[in-house]
Amino acid sequence: MSSSADTLRLESLKRQVALVATMPGVYLMKDEHGEVIYVGKAKDLRARVRTYFTGGDGRYQIGYLLSRVVSFETIVTQTEEQAFLLERDLITKYKPRYNIRLKDDRAYLSLRVDENAEWPRIEMVRKRQDDGARYFGPYAFSSELRNLLEVIKKVVPLRSCADTVLYNRQRPCLEYQIKRCAAPCCHKISPEEYRALVKQAISILEGKTAPIMKELSARMEAASEDLRFEEAAAWRDRVEVLKQYQAGYSLVSFRDEDRDVFGLVREGSSAVLCVINVRGGRLAETKTFLLEDVGVSDEELIESGIQQFYEGSREIPPEILTQKDLENASLIEAGLSAKRGSKVALHAPQRGSKARLISIAELNARHAFAGSYSREGSWDGVAEGLAKLAKLSQLPRRVECVDISNFQGSEVVGAIVVFFDGVPDKASYRKYNISQQGKQDDFAAIYEVVYRRLKRGMEEGNLPDLLVIDGGAQQLTKAIQARDDLRLSVDIISLAKMRTESAVTSTEIARKPERVFLPYATDSIELDEGALVTRFLARMRDEVHRFVITFHRQKRSKRVFQSVMDTVAGVSPEHRNRLIRFYKSVDGVAQADPQEVAKVGRMPLSLATKLVERLRGESST
Repeated sequence: MSSSADTLRLESLKRQVALVATMPGVYLMKDEHGEVIYVGKAKDLRARVRTYFTGGDGRYQIGYLLSRVVSFETIVTQTEEQAFLLERDLITKYKPRYNIRLKDDRAYLSLRVDENAEWPRIEMVRKRQDDGARYFGPYAFSSELRNLLEVIKKVVPLRSCADTVLYNRQRPCLEYQIKRCAAPCCHKISPEEYRALVKQAISILEGKTAPIMKELSARMEAASEDLRFEEAAAWRDRVEVLKQYQAGYSLVSFRDEDRDVFGLVREGSSAVLCVINVRGGRLAETKTFLLEDVGVSDEELIESGIQQFYEGSREIPPEILTQKDLENASLIEAGLSAKRGSKVALHAPQRGSKARLISIAELNARHAFAGSYSREGSWDGVAEGLAKLAKLSQLPRRVECVDISNFQGSEVVGAIVVFFDGVPDKASYRKYNISQQGKQDDFAAIYEVVYRRLKRGMEEGNLPDLLVIDGGAQQLTKAIQARDDLRLSVDIISLAKMRTESAVTSTEIARKPERVFLPYATDSIELDEGALVTRFLARMRDEVHRFVITFHRQKRSKRVFQSVMDTVAGVSPEHRNRLIRFYKSVDGVAQADPQEVAKVGRMPLSLATKLVERLRGESST
């Protein structure tokens, strides 16, 4: 590979790094043949991958690795523990050349419970066997495993000794004395009671703590009612341990099942479908599919995605998880079951470990969406669309939107919101008090706001690339007049909703398509509802509308508040200011108790009562 091509390759990879999620996960480096040559994990994927292209991380082989990397892929997980396990499995699967000497083949710890034993216990093992016992895990970190076992010991007093010790003891050990073991060795507990404890321990391992907490709470209440306070305190302590464990329980626990998980993220006509393969209870692989110009519902998209995904010889698991129940789920199950040769079930879990798997699929889909339809990439498409629509001389980056608000000519205000590369720049939002109060003239108000904004922008050197007016042809004309009076060449358009015939004749709310007015054009342009440009303009208009209405309400409320209170003899500016700060509005004071108003305003009760009565009278009129 030539030096120039090598430079272009690395620059392209650096640009891709900016789109990587800042979350735990795994990254896979690939060569020109698509072969995975390195797998790594990270607590922060973007920060970790970036180190490869900013001098490396000090490892000798990084230089050789970078000379061969052509592309990379990331898989997002919810926790660092999941990333640890996923890295392990992917290394085993792909056997990347740059991982072989760095990773051993030791298995991680799992927990084993043999319910067929006379007195079952929880054992730590590294290798799973097909022996009829139940296995939980694996656990990437010993601290995670210790915490889990400590919770179980405090809540469920199962034995922890080996069989040789169990069957040779003559009296209970220290574990029994500190209430960490029920002493089955000395028959201090019946087999039935011990089996109940085993079931409780299994429930904790499965993350199902609510039933146990309910049962322990009932025992605590019963002991308390019988005045057995020491026993009640012991049950209470176990409940508290479970509460603390449940609050910190976020790791998705998988058993040995095989299942596929479908997660969809969609914005308008663009979507990403992510499929997670879980094999042997672990995340095995993720696949993402980019979909454009999608014209069907989310449900139809998922149904079609499932059927197409299993075309050919792809493995079909016994269970498929989706975000929502599908109308044709039974038909899909029948078709896949016939193809697999055994039953296939579709589920849409709402809670538990399966729901957490759905959230992982959604998370990966969301970040794939961000990477493929990134903010920067999406804005390029919107900017091109705006430039074509408005016949702009260049692609816009700073786009601003203007709106006016008034109530019967009073408290006329204006506002401007600013979007830079498609993202709101709230620090640059501006509010305007219009000079011509008492006169309901939106056109004059538009002229004033645009004139003041462009004049200041001319002085400060931060003029917008495109100014969007919320209104029709007449509002656009006044904005252009303000621009021309300043002898500037800023591009301006206006955005309005079209009033259709159905909107006039029908009693129902009619759909009003967006339309744009261009300078000096005789006809408006109706916009495609699903287009990126339309969604961006509508988003801007909605944002400026929200911003200016909020400003108008604040000013009007303050004016009404002050004018009414000024007519009540004895209410000083200090009283008024305290009440304004606390109640925010006239209605707030009018609905308050006079004693509270007296306390907040630091005024006599008689004055507070008079003020409240006056405000209530104003409100009723």
